[in-house]
Amino acid sequence: MQVSNPNSLSSDNIAGSASLGGAGNSNAPSFQSLLDQLTNYVKETPGQRMFDSILAQLGITPQQFQNMSPADREKVEEKVRELMKKEVKEQQQQQQQQVQNQVQQSALQPNTSSSSSSSSSSSSSSSRHDKRSIDFSI
Repeated sequence: MQVSNPNSLSSDNIAGSASLGGAGNSNAPSFQSLLDQLTNYVKETPGQRMFDSILAQLGITPQQFQNMSPADREKVEEKVRELMKKEVKEQQQQQQQQVQNQVQQSALQPNTSSSSSSSSSSSSSSSRHDKRSIDFSI
């Protein structure tokens, strides 16, 4: 492919050169279709991405969902809501478990500054105790 003006590269030209690089693989998506998919994905809200992900788990494409009758669409929406609630609940449980693990790990780690100060104070109190016992014995 020869380009007379390098500034005239368009997405069509890039897509054409990308498809040439695919050497005989006619089933591979074109560069433009991949770019369109990425653009659509970026434009979606996180909620819409989650909805589409759950639709995919159910084996339904967004296009198929749009083409459904209102009654069928309502059934699918109800199922998606149930699965979304379940997924959110699982994520919350995982986060709580992580927090609990972190708290347990920090509780198990010895605190070196407090242990050294307590040992020095205990040794000084024992030495005072020894002096008192000596004093009492006289």
